[in-house]
Amino acid sequence: MSKPITGKTTTSVWKQKRKNGDIYVWERKTVYIPETRKTKELSRKLLGKIPVGSTNGEIVPTRPKRKKTEDAVPQSSTRSKIGATSLLRWVGEQSGITDDLLSCMDEGSAKKVDTIAQFWLANQGDRLQRMQKWQFLHPTPYPEPISKDVYHDLFEYLGLNEGIVQNYFLARAKRCHKEDAVAFDSSTVSSYSRYIKETRQGFNKAGDGLDTVKLLTLFDLATHQPIAFAREPGNLADVSGIENALKQFSFLNISKAQIVTDKGYYSRNNIGQMLRKHIKFLTAASIDLSWVNHRLQKNKSGLETASSLCPWDFNIHGITVPVDAEFTYQRQRNRGEAVKGDILSETRRLYLHLYLNRERVGEDEKRLATDLMSLKNDIEKGLWDELSESAQKKVEKYLNTSRLGRGGKLKVTINEDAYAQARKDYGYFALVSNKAEDCFEALRKYRLREKIEEAFKDTKNRLDGTRTRVWDGDTLKGRMFCQFVGLGYQCFLHTKIKELKEKLELSLSDKKLAEKDKDQNADLLKWLKKQSMQSLIDWFDCIELTSLKSEVGTVTQRSGDTKRDRLFFTLLGIPGFEEKPQYQLKVSP
Repeated sequence: MSKPITGKTTTSVWKQKRKNGDIYVWERKTVYIPETRKTKELSRKLLGKIPVGSTNGEIVPTRPKRKKTEDAVPQSSTRSKIGATSLLRWVGEQSGITDDLLSCMDEGSAKKVDTIAQFWLANQGDRLQRMQKWQFLHPTPYPEPISKDVYHDLFEYLGLNEGIVQNYFLARAKRCHKEDAVAFDSSTVSSYSRYIKETRQGFNKAGDGLDTVKLLTLFDLATHQPIAFAREPGNLADVSGIENALKQFSFLNISKAQIVTDKGYYSRNNIGQMLRKHIKFLTAASIDLSWVNHRLQKNKSGLETASSLCPWDFNIHGITVPVDAEFTYQRQRNRGEAVKGDILSETRRLYLHLYLNRERVGEDEKRLATDLMSLKNDIEKGLWDELSESAQKKVEKYLNTSRLGRGGKLKVTINEDAYAQARKDYGYFALVSNKAEDCFEALRKYRLREKIEEAFKDTKNRLDGTRTRVWDGDTLKGRMFCQFVGLGYQCFLHTKIKELKEKLELSLSDKKLAEKDKDQNADLLKWLKKQSMQSLIDWFDCIELTSLKSEVGTVTQRSGDTKRDRLFFTLLGIPGFEEKPQYQLKVSP
């Protein structure tokens, strides 16, 4: 017969052996619950421990816990890293990014986006999971910790509210659109996710074989600032993005601007669409196109004259050839005698800008000669089977093989006709536009687009843009928006650093400037030329501000900055880094 259930509290001793051999002794109070048929622990008290190797089993006390004192003085001194964040905060204010964010969304969301963009720039695209620790020592626009849940909800909120995104684009276009030309560029973002519908197999610029999402971005050529972006499935061709860009032009009030693209966007269909919509364009065209190559061969003599020399790059010759091109299109609606579906043709005036880069001629010839001699040596060594398919095609085109007699030595020679044909167009390139302008002004705009493209490629590393990092398309749109804001930070800072270098260069030839100031400027210029964008931000991240508070007063210390650093901040106009004693900046009662 079982014992009766009394419901009384039972006190017992419980021993627990630890990994180091010590045995901890606990006093436990338990009670039996008949409804659940389980024993419930009411309390547990540590009595002590039996040290390893004890012979008598004596219980000795453990290390006592730190006692809480009611009269303890709270920690009042603080330390923060102010160098890099002061620089980035200045960028946000001067570029107008901070004000434009506040004008498009609530203050909390705007400051979160600002903080995330600054974190990416300051940490070279580090994972957002590490942002909370970074916020602990860095003053940021959003003072509260941004956890994983916080930034995920922010991305989702931005992705679902298209009005916020488009209003920000409109604000940036009003502020940044200064020149009559905008650049259009694209990139791909790889993803392992199967839940993002926009990820598809297509051209992958990273070459990793993953599904991709295509990111299309508009830049202003004058300010080098991104104006707007759009995402598309990764399997769509680059030329399809032009259609959406043309529709967005009217919304952004830049429909009169000239759009500048690279040769990846060239197609007769795209050019026809832009002509019918009265959009001015400037795009690179391959000289292998029949109509371009025909006019190039016809006008090569014009590129040999002194009058065709570029006034600001003496390696370049250029001329403009007017072209009357015929385009056909299918009607989309009925009008008058024209019926929907009819194929119509029209002739439009285009301007073909032809160029010769003499410096590139030697580079291209050297590259071809190096490739051919390397292939020639491989064939003579019997390595035909180890060549790639493209290399084998090049061998068949440029090399001749023969043997001296039956079983004789293999002889490999270069096909002189193919070699001459390949070299005849080296150094030549072409731009196509529907705007009548000087060929060198068109070249200046196109080179500005190339510089912006270089900054855009760097976005993947500096803004964590190599992977999608999220699980659905709406959240991805919000994340891309934050990266777009960070891209604005990066482009603005890059422009200001370039302007500062030019300013320092001019100051060295200023006769009114004192020799001491010239030496300081020369030292700063030499240092800036050695720094990348990331090394520059990392350098200033060492500057710390410490506030020491006591009953006597408050002492503020700034450490980690040099005279050269203070000169850098002063020339940019960033406050808070004036010449003051480094050991003590401010004392207040």
